Amino acid sequence: LLSYIEKQIKQSVVSGELKPGAKLSPSAVAANLGVSHIPVREALTSLAASGYLEHKPRVGFFVRILSPEDLADIYHWREILEREAFTMAIPQLTGEDIEEMRRLCGQMRKLSEPAQRREYLALNRQFHFIAFRRAGSDRLIRFLAYLWDVAAPYTYSGLVDADEAHEDHERMLVRIRAAFTATAIAEHFR
Repeated sequence: LLSYIEKQIKQSVVSGELKPGAKLSPSAVAANLGVSHIPVREALTSLAASGYLEHKPRVGFFVRILSPEDLADIYHWREILEREAFTMAIPQLTGEDIEEMRRLCGQMRKLSEPAQRREYLALNRQFHFIAFRRAGSDRLIRFLAYLWDVAAPYTYSGLVDADEAHEDHERMLVRIRAAFTATAIAEHFR
């Protein structure tokens, strides 16, 4: 039950349904989920310890507000870890992985309207995590998932440039295809 409650609250935070700074009432969350307030309080405490929420004693739980410095720090670590994940993953990617990434990139290209942002960002995450999973490190996946999660409310709010991200995806696919082709040729002549 605790895991279910945490997952529901976390999804509301990550999706942007609960905005940064929003106060969460344990009794309101309990009523919404149809559960007792005791496991809700435990879930809120756990999510605060994980950095998704902020707990202010005798005031309540709030969706964490990230400062520009916090966001810069998150993206700094994402850049380092994602670079490593891609380095580890590229030799492991299959033709099917690359084709799926290409398909997702094509779908993202069609989603340029502000009302389509949520769908775009879900596809963007799928695109990256295809490669991240091929890196073969569950710990790395958990670190990256956390960093993506805590930055998500800010990507949903439009503070991250989708056009620039799309251009990055196109360049990334070119490099991945080139590395995949070079690996396939090298293996053919062994």
